[in-house]
Amino acid sequence: MPRPSVHSYNAMLAVYARLALAAPASEVFASMPHRELVSYNAVMLALGHGGKAQGAVELYSELRNMYPSLGYSHHTFLALLVAGAQLMDRELARQFHGHLVVLGFLSDVKIASSLLDVYRKCHCVDDARKLFDEMHIKDVHMWTTVVCACAEDGQLATARQLFDQMPERNAFSWNALIEGYVCHGHPMDALNMFLHLMKEGLEPDQITLGCCLSACAAMRSLKLGQQIHGMLLRCGFDRSAMIISSIIDMYSKCSFLSGAIEVFSLTGRERKNAVLWNVMLSALCHHGHEQDAIGLFVQMIHERQKPDANTFFLVLTACCHCGLVEEGMNFFDLMSERYRIVPGQEHYFCMVDLVSHASSNDKVIEWIKSSPFSFNIRVWEVLVRNCTIHGNIELLNKVEE
Repeated sequence: MPRPSVHSYNAMLAVYARLALAAPASEVFASMPHRELVSYNAVMLALGHGGKAQGAVELYSELRNMYPSLGYSHHTFLALLVAGAQLMDRELARQFHGHLVVLGFLSDVKIASSLLDVYRKCHCVDDARKLFDEMHIKDVHMWTTVVCACAEDGQLATARQLFDQMPERNAFSWNALIEGYVCHGHPMDALNMFLHLMKEGLEPDQITLGCCLSACAAMRSLKLGQQIHGMLLRCGFDRSAMIISSIIDMYSKCSFLSGAIEVFSLTGRERKNAVLWNVMLSALCHHGHEQDAIGLFVQMIHERQKPDANTFFLVLTACCHCGLVEEGMNFFDLMSERYRIVPGQEHYFCMVDLVSHASSNDKVIEWIKSSPFSFNIRVWEVLVRNCTIHGNIELLNKVEE
């Protein structure tokens, strides 16, 4: 059987690059008897998109140092910059910039735009702004990226100034500014931008409306939140787990717990992921309904929904507030033994608070001695301190025996 041609290999690599399949792309590339520049470009792109960004950078070094005769192209640097965006290494981003200047590729708008995105991901706002200002030709993606970089960094006045200067805008441009206002504590400005968007006759997407729900939650504005909820229903965006979570959170923070419960109850089981269960658990805890939160957690387990580390933190917090020591110990054991979740400091400290109030019965003492609890020096020190504060010296003495 004849070996595949180099073109066949390249076609396979192109498919793997589109699917972000790093491992099979690497295998095919390693098996190639002859490689072209197209081969390197495709496998670099697969590695960059497939979580092996450092491998893509190393492959570029191999191409330049060992096979300089193959040269480089527009696609080489686009693939390299995909990897750079994943690595988020500031110094590497600046090296890429200098390299592209020397080779004369920064006049390519797509490459300059990709480098700008790398700077944004690395939080190099000054570098991004300088590159943007130096470009004679700017596309909408470049404008949006620099607005986004400034908004994410909290430079909201600069972001708004750039936004107002944009020759054309898209949904990403609006969302970048609205989200920046929400994240940096300016919910009213976010909602004003949303009204401006609507007046221009543009259609908000689910990211826009999700940000607006967060703004309503921050302002405790139930009326506006309900109006946006109505828009989501009309647009059909209410089926997204992310949006449902935002609606529940908004109703909870606006002191409308019954609304949050109704939204959660009406959500189909297939849409209830861990994030959605967690936001409902958090809402119940926030309103002092810890017993209901524990009941909801038990329902989650019965429905075979997989909890995560945050789920267990919420239910342990509920147990702590209710003084349910035995239930808390059982849930802690369930987390590590059944779900193989490694407890974090927040779980340990929650358990410290719980058991330091407990009576010194044999079950509590045996649990403390046998759990990973006793092997964490910092947690043990906090337990000693808490028991001393609460006057529970008997528990400490029995454990130390």
